[in-house]
Amino acid sequence: MSPIPVAIASSTGNAWNVATAPSPTGSWYSVTYGDGQWVALGHAADVAVSPDGSTWTEYPAPAGSWQSVAYGNGHFVALSSANANPEELVSTNGNSWTSASGPAGPWTALTFGGGRFVAVSSAGQIDTSTNGFQWKQVWNHSNLDFTSVAYGSGRFVAADSALGAVGISSNGVNWSRLFPAPNTVTKWGAVVYGDGEFVALDSSGTGNIATSVYGNVWSLHQLSPVEEIDGATFGCGDFVGVGQSSVATGNFISSTSGTAWTTFTAPIDATSNWTAVGYGNHRFVAVDASGNIAWSRTTANCSAVIPKSPQQVSGNIHSGKVWTYMHPPSSAGGAPVNSYRVNISKGTFTKQCSAPVYFEPNCIIAGLANHQVYWLTAQSHNRFGYSVPTDPEFVIPVASSNFDATASEPVVTHGGPLVVQVTGVLANREGIYPNSTITVHVGATIVHCHPNPFGECLLTISNPPIGSDSIYATYTGYGRSYRSPTSHVTVQS
Repeated sequence: MSPIPVAIASSTGNAWNVATAPSPTGSWYSVTYGDGQWVALGHAADVAVSPDGSTWTEYPAPAGSWQSVAYGNGHFVALSSANANPEELVSTNGNSWTSASGPAGPWTALTFGGGRFVAVSSAGQIDTSTNGFQWKQVWNHSNLDFTSVAYGSGRFVAADSALGAVGISSNGVNWSRLFPAPNTVTKWGAVVYGDGEFVALDSSGTGNIATSVYGNVWSLHQLSPVEEIDGATFGCGDFVGVGQSSVATGNFISSTSGTAWTTFTAPIDATSNWTAVGYGNHRFVAVDASGNIAWSRTTANCSAVIPKSPQQVSGNIHSGKVWTYMHPPSSAGGAPVNSYRVNISKGTFTKQCSAPVYFEPNCIIAGLANHQVYWLTAQSHNRFGYSVPTDPEFVIPVASSNFDATASEPVVTHGGPLVVQVTGVLANREGIYPNSTITVHVGATIVHCHPNPFGECLLTISNPPIGSDSIYATYTGYGRSYRSPTSHVTVQS
């Protein structure tokens, strides 16, 4: 997938002020808001505290490399980015801190959500704790370099800068690893959740930004001019990222959608390394490694919130059309949801249908070509606007709804890909989960897939052998076995 150039978007987080910094200033690498106050920590023996983000007071703290801090369950928790004692700091008020025997790092990010703290490290570790004192390691893959972790919509997403991967968990304990495109050049520096959407931002200067509703399917976008992003947050309908710019356009970016971004100059030194940003009490606060602190007051009406995306989008496929149904969003936003919109596209071709408010909103899009691959998204709408689209899902109209497996082209050239379309998987067409495992036979080759919510698989087989091959698929559902009719494909030399 190629990056999509994005347009400049207006945003609320772009009027920044220089805060009254503590004296002496620290080297700040983390900032958070909790219990009515701001807290900043860094690679020194100080903590800075502020009630409003603009005027700060400095207090002594145990020395360490404090690169992550979060608030949850009534106390602040900070973890060290160095394998050295102390490993953890804890505070109930943000002013007085005590060291604790925490997990061995080096920890790069920490978040709180779903009743637990989740910490990620540059050595590929993930640890979790429900109270901030007793920790359990739940993941350890040394080939990963986690830089950030976010919580939203009932799941955690961790971003990796070594392989361009993300980790996903619904509970903070059991994790899966995915590789959003591109996984060869992107080094994720930050991930954040807001308004029903995860946003991952690149820290290597490629300008890549990826967005996802659920964290398992990502759409790629391109920031221009490019910028290194090391920290991000969300508040009052606005995503804000900070980092270090190689050009004079500045270190801060902001967006109301996660796809279209505004780049603007930091209020102090345009070449400074801004390390972290947070949101709380209608303000954004950013900190840098040189001791600078900046703040921005939101100007938007925070009650004017668009809804989250529809849930569990699925449907049935028919000849030349697709019937889509969904469940209402987890949050209606700042006003009741009044309609839904389903979009289907293929290149320059785009069609839509509107679904009324109902327990399972549904609509039909007709006028499609059979055995063509289309991409479908859905959006919720209230009086403040449309939600972000759901993660794109492919749909393949077919003349018959029976279980079938065929090549997209009956004749292919050797050396080129062979694309197999599996359609009519009953369990998925009726919205029953988890997905059945489909076994597909292409000559002597056997491959497996999990069908999408529309009961379909799309498989690509590289370099199929020359000759005529039979194709069929099997699966088990409802306690019985299913087998598709046998079709054929010819691979020419």
